[in-house]
Amino acid sequence: MPVLLQTLLDRSVKNMGSGIHPVVKESALEMIKRAYEEGIYVQISAGYRSMEEQAKLYGQGRLGYSYNGKNYSNMSKPKVTNAKPGQSYHNFGVAIDYFISSDDGRRALWTVDDKWRRAAEIGKELGFAWGGDWKNFKDYPHLEMAGGLSYFLLQSGKRPSLTSKVSEIGGHQEGTTL
Repeated sequence: MPVLLQTLLDRSVKNMGSGIHPVVKESALEMIKRAYEEGIYVQISAGYRSMEEQAKLYGQGRLGYSYNGKNYSNMSKPKVTNAKPGQSYHNFGVAIDYFISSDDGRRALWTVDDKWRRAAEIGKELGFAWGGDWKNFKDYPHLEMAGGLSYFLLQSGKRPSLTSKVSEIGGHQEGTTL
C-alpha cells in the first residue's frame, strides 16, 4: 500500500519549520501533491534553518570551527555544506530540501533518477530554482525561491516579495503575494 499523501504533507510541514516563507511552504506542498498524482512520493527533509543549525551542519568535517563563541567542529561526520551561517537561503526561510520516499514511506531514496528530476521540474514550474541546475556544485535535494535577493540583502534585513504560482498553473488555491 503506498504512503498516504497526507503523511507526506504532515511530515513535510514539520520538517520545513515555522520560519519558512508562506509562499515557499505553499509551493512545496503543491509540488508534493502534483508529484503524488504522478506516482512520485516526495517529502521535504528541511526548510527553515536557524543560524545555529547552519553552524552545526557547517562544522561537520571541519576542525576548529566555531560560531558565536561555541565550537561546532565535528570531525566524526562528513562535510555536507559549504555555507556558513547567513550564507544559506535556508537561514531566511526561502529554501527547502527534498527526497523521494519509498512506496511505503519508510525510506528516503537519494538516487537522482527520472522521478527525482520530475519532482524538480514540478518545483521549477512552481517558481523554485533547483540546485541540480547549478554548474559548480550540484545540490540535487535543494530548491530555493529567493526572489532575486542575494545573501547580503537578506542579511541586511530585506525580505523577498514572492508571488505564488500555485493557482496560475492549475492549483487548487488562490495565488498569494507575500
